[in-house]
Amino acid sequence: MRGGRRYGRTLPEALGEFARQNPARFHMPGHKGQDQPFGGRLAGWDVTELEGTDNLANPQGVIALTERNYAKAYGARDSLLLVGGSTAGISTMALALGQGKRVLLGRDCHKSALSALALGGHEGIFLLPQVDGETGLGGMLTPQAIYEALAAQRADAVLLTSPNYYGMCADIEGIAQAAHSHGALLLVDCAHGAHFPFSSRFPSFPAKEVDLWCVSAHKTMAAFTQSAVLHIGTNCPLETEQVRRIRNMVQTSSPSYLLMASLDRALYLGQKIGFEKHLDRIEILRARIDRINGLHVLGQEELAPGAVDMDISRMVIDVRARGIDGWQAEEALADRGILCEMCDAYHLVLITTPQDPDEWYDRLIDGLTHLPYGTGEPPVDPPFFQEGRRVCSLREAMLGPAEQVPLASAGGRICADAAGIYPPGLAAVIPGERISKETAQYLLRQQAKGFSLFGIENGRISCIIED
Repeated sequence: MRGGRRYGRTLPEALGEFARQNPARFHMPGHKGQDQPFGGRLAGWDVTELEGTDNLANPQGVIALTERNYAKAYGARDSLLLVGGSTAGISTMALALGQGKRVLLGRDCHKSALSALALGGHEGIFLLPQVDGETGLGGMLTPQAIYEALAAQRADAVLLTSPNYYGMCADIEGIAQAAHSHGALLLVDCAHGAHFPFSSRFPSFPAKEVDLWCVSAHKTMAAFTQSAVLHIGTNCPLETEQVRRIRNMVQTSSPSYLLMASLDRALYLGQKIGFEKHLDRIEILRARIDRINGLHVLGQEELAPGAVDMDISRMVIDVRARGIDGWQAEEALADRGILCEMCDAYHLVLITTPQDPDEWYDRLIDGLTHLPYGTGEPPVDPPFFQEGRRVCSLREAMLGPAEQVPLASAGGRICADAAGIYPPGLAAVIPGERISKETAQYLLRQQAKGFSLFGIENGRISCIIED
């Protein structure tokens, strides 16, 4: 950290004061705060490590204050800022376990979890989630499933995704008890639950029961993209400095001060303004949508298998009674300038936050009202999870030599990279497993419908080169 004068008490104050003083900047970044047409006033806030702006790798000043404030708000022992999204958080959690560990997780995990396990040389023990044939929703891991899996084979950690892309939440407290009773740490990918601490109407999060968890403030709070936070539980046996050291290994050594300032601002807004008025708006919006012919917003009575709660600020709209599928509905809304977070065969998924203008909700209602009608109920095509036959480890598959193979003829080959539908980024095929013909056909079918695939480039999937 370079010498120089000190600035404000908080991170945004420090950056604002720095920009106002307009020093001669003979340091990084190269735009020197002068690129006003592109960056506007924020260009002046884009700085490097100075005495008054602190250092994310070893914070002692304004960044340390932001991290302490996050820890207090989330009930964590310590909190670490992330500028690489929850992907950096998941990598940190996995690598903090050490090397060559056994991690129990669901096949509905995010693709970044697979990369994290491969980097750590960990063995993934995958559990199949249930799928609700009526709603098409993939279920959550349950305490009973965790108990049974850990009783059958030892694991060093359980990696849970909660909430999922649909806002469904698992029984984290019960799963924590199951994991800890078998000597396993509980790690939670809580990327979509960053806003939970700011209203009692959101699902509760048992922070004292979880060892490590990460949240993506950019998904549901007023933070810039890539802004996230890694939390360390009060009873976590891992030392904070060990976790911080690993976090520093997986992040850039030149973290964006704009992202860090937005994390500070997002926490301020969450605490001072909160979500209560927004949730009042959402209750009204949900009722308005339910009155539209052929549409229904999923509620507490329609939780996915294994889920115990749901985030009501996330709108999951079932469009099947309209006679169309989710892709058709999403495309019709996009034509009217209304963009959804994602869709699946049955639903639209919309993320709402306090930053939504009221006028957007009127536009949404108008767009939903004018959705087309189809000729009948779309064909059933629920999320596809199939336990694959493992041939080699994640690390061997993902870091070894590979070749691109047409997906249509990839049946029987060993996958070298995760592949599935994005969003939500859930892997239908996991590296190190033989690709079944059913899985290949499912992915091709979804691609033909217009869904985006990850792990597939120009119709080809990465497979390991076999002798």
